Amino acid sequence: MKKFMIALAFASLGTVTVNAQRTVALNPFWNNWFVQVGVDMALANPGYVNHWANEVFPNGKSFGVDLAVGKWFSPEIALRGKIQWENGIIDSDHQNRNRPDRNPGLKWVPEHDGGGYAQVSADAMLNLSNIICGYNENRVWNFIPFAGAGFFRAFDIHEYTPSLRTGIENKFRLGKRVDLYCDLTYQWTTMYITRKYGPSAGDASDPARHNGIFTMELGATINLGKTNWDRAYSQADIDALLKQKDDRIAELEAELNRLRAENAKLQQEIGKLRDQLKNQPVQPPVEPIVRVIGSAATSVFFEKNSTSIDSEKDLVNLQAVAAVAKANNNKVVVTGSADSATGTTEINQRLSEGRANVVADKLVEYGVPRANISTVYKGGVLEVEPYNLNRRAVVELK
Repeated sequence: MKKFMIALAFASLGTVTVNAQRTVALNPFWNNWFVQVGVDMALANPGYVNHWANEVFPNGKSFGVDLAVGKWFSPEIALRGKIQWENGIIDSDHQNRNRPDRNPGLKWVPEHDGGGYAQVSADAMLNLSNIICGYNENRVWNFIPFAGAGFFRAFDIHEYTPSLRTGIENKFRLGKRVDLYCDLTYQWTTMYITRKYGPSAGDASDPARHNGIFTMELGATINLGKTNWDRAYSQADIDALLKQKDDRIAELEAELNRLRAENAKLQQEIGKLRDQLKNQPVQPPVEPIVRVIGSAATSVFFEKNSTSIDSEKDLVNLQAVAAVAKANNNKVVVTGSADSATGTTEINQRLSEGRANVVADKLVEYGVPRANISTVYKGGVLEVEPYNLNRRAVVELK
């Protein structure tokens, strides 16, 4: 029995090891409850010889009914409360076996007026099938060791005694709501109450103070509430989600750095312009700034695998370029590209054409004649870092 308890301990460690590879959310309180109703046959350990065993277990055995209520807290772990009622209901003839007219040789106490016993216990259960093979709600057979504790009450003398129990439940799936179960249980009890029987009644050294009982139980399990479990995320799933998050953060940081660089460049151009205008008549501040913006190559960035403009802020610079081109009748060259790090050659070529044409249409919308606009398609390129900044169309004045 000691080896069995050691095996249960290792099984518990195995539960932690398996679950370390995935995340399982605790189910709502009212989900995965179950009720069990069964009948049993109990056998007294023949190594324990006492009058209590002879009386409670006529001919070495007794029969009883069982009722249990429990809840699965995860696919592997459950708690169960149980009531077991032996002989007091099934064997009515046994109720009066302790009367002196029925058994004159037995030391009799006046309150010995009924046979049988009841037991209340609580069990912790481990579903080894789910631990070892992984959760499968359609599995036909589940192997479930359990261990627990409780107390007995003997009907003959109205006394209580504690008990320890361990066993194995074999559960067979009949449907979503109903399972067939077979429990094999061994339990120990101090059987303090047996000292009131026999020639050694009241003797604390009487070996009949201890007893062992083996029980075979068969019944039905009724599953209540939600009966299955949501899919657990594997470590690979979690890693993929984290990578997506990191990629998005990298893209946002790259966009922020690009805007900072453009801002710094504009500040430098404005500073140079101020130096040039120190000895010139004051000009409206908007026009020179527009000329500076329009004279430089301007980029319009796009979303991944798309011809949708990534930010409306890029259109501010594009409007400035259009204003200069329209005022000076400049030729405008729009060069579309995609990043070569993603997508096929055919897809990237199609994206570069679409992006160039979207920007050309915007320039026409801002007043630049279509005849003054030419488009170039580069396909997938790696001109700037990081690679996602190559998803753009560059506008230049000629």
